[in-house]
Amino acid sequence: MIKFFRNIRKNLLKEGKTTRYFKYAIGEIVLVVIGILIALSINNWNEERKARAIEQKILVELQIQFKDNLVQLENKIYQRKIIIKNSNRALELMDNKTIVAMDTLTTILSPLILCPTFDPVDNEIMTAENLQLIQNDSLRYYLTTFSSGIVDFKDQESEWVDIYRNIIIEHFIDLGITRNINVSFFLRPENLSYVVDKTLIEDIQMTGSKNLPAVEEILADKKLKGILANAVGLNISLNWDSEGYRKNIITILELIENEIE
Repeated sequence: MIKFFRNIRKNLLKEGKTTRYFKYAIGEIVLVVIGILIALSINNWNEERKARAIEQKILVELQIQFKDNLVQLENKIYQRKIIIKNSNRALELMDNKTIVAMDTLTTILSPLILCPTFDPVDNEIMTAENLQLIQNDSLRYYLTTFSSGIVDFKDQESEWVDIYRNIIIEHFIDLGITRNINVSFFLRPENLSYVVDKTLIEDIQMTGSKNLPAVEEILADKKLKGILANAVGLNISLNWDSEGYRKNIITILELIENEIE
């Protein structure tokens, strides 16, 4: 087409028709510009199509990731509720000076050796580059704030981890009830909610110690009472934050569901 206009231009110059020559010259320029714009549009369309395909792949992977995160978080919330419930029960025994059988007491205390920490699945999908490909502003905001907030949350969780490692375990050893606590722990199904494949659970090959302190002595222990009070307060606080993250995950999953084609 452009060659056709070029030949016409040459003929018009030969014939001295300058005005018509310029019209055809402008027409040729317009055609070139239109061709360039069409090529750019096609290229942009292809790039946009590729970006949207990548976005869909990212959304599917994020959906799998956050479904796993939700299951894990709900399990951690459940474990903390067990710690809170049993710690409160032990405190009631102490306050009321209620004497129970040693097996009952160690069963009540056994959840204190649970150490639930939320470890979100990280498959390196939530990079800044990938998040920029997500068109939904609300979804991008929730994903960004989720990642940044988890850092603070894990700092709070580390407080319970420190108490568990440095105080609870050592004090149970000092009291002489560690062996019985462990036996009671593994005999109580609700303590084992963290085990993904329940078919792997086997009978514990250990029996409780017969050389134990008196129940009255344990229930009168001031340090144990302080441990139980901290267990209640700290785990309640962690579950408040966990419920907030649970709601955010549910919102993220709903937004992802709406964006997946």
